[in-house]
Amino acid sequence: MSTSGVSVNVDVQRSFQRLSDSKEYRYILFKIEDREVVVEAAVAQDELDLTVDDYETNSKEAFGRFVEDLRQRTDNFKDCRYAVFDFKFTCSRVGAGTSKMDKIVFLQICPDGASIKKKMVYASSASAIKASLGTEKIIQFQASGVKVDASCKKAYDELHQKHQHSYIIFRISDDDTTIIVDKVGSKNAPYSEFVEEIRKSVGDGKECRYAAVDVEVQVQRQGTDAASRLTKVVFVQYCPDEAPVRRRMLYASSVRALKATLGLESLMQVQASDISDIDEKAIKHELMSHQRT
Repeated sequence: MSTSGVSVNVDVQRSFQRLSDSKEYRYILFKIEDREVVVEAAVAQDELDLTVDDYETNSKEAFGRFVEDLRQRTDNFKDCRYAVFDFKFTCSRVGAGTSKMDKIVFLQICPDGASIKKKMVYASSASAIKASLGTEKIIQFQASGVKVDASCKKAYDELHQKHQHSYIIFRISDDDTTIIVDKVGSKNAPYSEFVEEIRKSVGDGKECRYAAVDVEVQVQRQGTDAASRLTKVVFVQYCPDEAPVRRRMLYASSVRALKATLGLESLMQVQASDISDIDEKAIKHELMSHQRT
């Protein structure tokens, strides 16, 4: 049982095994009903009535049928669902030619049109269905339905590539649909200003924020007496313990969209729940330990 009190019906695992082991189904839709994750639909390959070869089109037609089925079952994307879909595609490998591949994908679908309450229930219950299915067999995708405004990428590139800003604070819009820029720090603003702006933006700890901050450190190189000056961008996900569970869950389920848009693979990332977690000395110490060579 999940932390939300939602359990998983035994048919969920049974149907998934029929998809993953015997390929009896092409996709399965799951929904939460009476505090239990149940199978809503298990659709076989021949039910899709495809007109083209799946491998040649990388499952385009089959996935289109899946999306249309999902749209109808959720009243034009006004409800949440879990799903597993068996993707068929071709993959070219150097020296090995073209191979046909199959990958099972788990999707956690929470559209913009779904209520916050629904999104919260599905987000907090996802671990239960994942445990039931077994994550080693599947690729996982999760979406809160929150989009990223283009201004976020523009501001981040100005900070990361051109160092025109000292920090950027991002927030989710008042209607809970879009991640937007909340505050941009001037080029030479001190780190203490960033901390103070974070403190002010979350009020009495009832709100959450994302941020990217430019941090300068002096790194001692091994085997030399010289120190190098390094400037690195740190990504912060700040969710105070005092923030409502709904806000923390929304920010937690939306962070992947922001990371993907900004491209944060190479950055040091900090998950903070207290203002002391982003103390300048602590951040610099962590950065220096990562940069020693």
